[in-house]
Amino acid sequence: MEKQISRSEMLLQIKVGEVMGKDVPTIDFDDLVAKASRMMMEQRLHSLLVLKYGKPAYMISTYDLLKLSYESTFSDTPHDILRTPVEELVKGQKLISVTTDSSLLDALRILVDYSIHSVPVIDDNVVMGILTMMDLARWYKQTHE
Repeated sequence: MEKQISRSEMLLQIKVGEVMGKDVPTIDFDDLVAKASRMMMEQRLHSLLVLKYGKPAYMISTYDLLKLSYESTFSDTPHDILRTPVEELVKGQKLISVTTDSSLLDALRILVDYSIHSVPVIDDNVVMGILTMMDLARWYKQTHE
């Protein structure tokens, strides 16, 4: 039981800034979905941060791409991903983020509550990094072996 309590305490004490990745893959809002798809496939990414005029605006995920593909397959007016801008795909989505001072537990709750694989880390409108489920798994493995 003591081990579980200390693990829970660690999730509260460790901050996102200590675990996050600093290399944040981005794409511009007016880039084409085809470019986003290619980047995600080539770099084995689950998501990209979408910038609008240099500021974080949305996240695009593999789910968004699958949804577009599915809808296009069964639609009378399919999307042409070679001509569809990223923003058209994610417009209206709310950008969910955490700060470097957020606890790992708070970040984990956000990932689970929104069913997402990654969340950008933003302090005062400045992108500091990205926290992914893989970052959390890596941290857990390193601290609990």
